[in-house]
Amino acid sequence: MTRNNDYQEMTKDPNFRKLLAVESLVAEAAELIGRLMAEKKVNKAALARRLNRSRAWVTQLLSGKTNMTVRTLAELAYALEAEVELATQPAAPANAGRDATRPGASVRLLNAQPIGSSPAWRARYVSQPLSEIPEGQQRSA
Repeated sequence: MTRNNDYQEMTKDPNFRKLLAVESLVAEAAELIGRLMAEKKVNKAALARRLNRSRAWVTQLLSGKTNMTVRTLAELAYALEAEVELATQPAAPANAGRDATRPGASVRLLNAQPIGSSPAWRARYVSQPLSEIPEGQQRSA
């Protein structure tokens, strides 16, 4: 069996799809915070100081070893002078295959934007999934 066939077989299992949706969202949240940190030139130690937490806690959070609640995500974004918007989308069908965007997912982080950012910058990110935003792209407004 090829990897693609293995993946298609696994996505038939509703428990696997649920786990994939959860882990994908956790990874996307960590990626979002990582991009904000890079854009703001804030390292883990500086972010930890802003949150009155340890650098180890930030490292564990961004690696997925510590549970990132929605409250924690909001606190991280605020510490990075940004806001996060959430939106839902229909889950991809079980037989959608490897090319489907986050099979089984029902919630996506659509953007994080600086508080009070310009409408031009905001419009560029609001409807664009995080995975489609070029690496290192910074706000120009």
